[in-house]
Amino acid sequence: MNKPMRNSILILLKSALLMGLLVVSQNLVAQNLQFGKTKFIDSKTDTVPAGKVWKIESFVYSQSIAVCPTSNTSLNISDSIILNGRNLMVRAQRFSGLHQAWSNHTWGPEFFLWEQKTPMWLPTGTTIAAGRGVMYISVLEFKESP
Repeated sequence: MNKPMRNSILILLKSALLMGLLVVSQNLVAQNLQFGKTKFIDSKTDTVPAGKVWKIESFVYSQSIAVCPTSNTSLNISDSIILNGRNLMVRAQRFSGLHQAWSNHTWGPEFFLWEQKTPMWLPTGTTIAAGRGVMYISVLEFKESP
């Protein structure tokens, strides 16, 4: 067996081992949690109760993704939640606008969209509320079992 093939096989074996460990660890965590309920958090601050953990599944935005302007106007939109009293950006949209270059050639536009990955796990005592641009936060509540 040549060296590149042996290295490829070793990488595949290591990847399979890591995936197996990940599945086992997720099953161990899941055995310590019991599903309770589904809830939507709006702009009113809510707190994760004692003995519970919340899993943020997704965000319901008050606006859809912005349409790119066709001019040289820049656009900056940020949507956020309030986590433990601090703003946490969960979606950002940036549009740089059209730019005039030499010989009247136009280049651009540049558009950037970023969204917070979910799930996010919140421990007991964490406070959360929907912030700017977010209507609801979709949450699953779990009871911690001994």
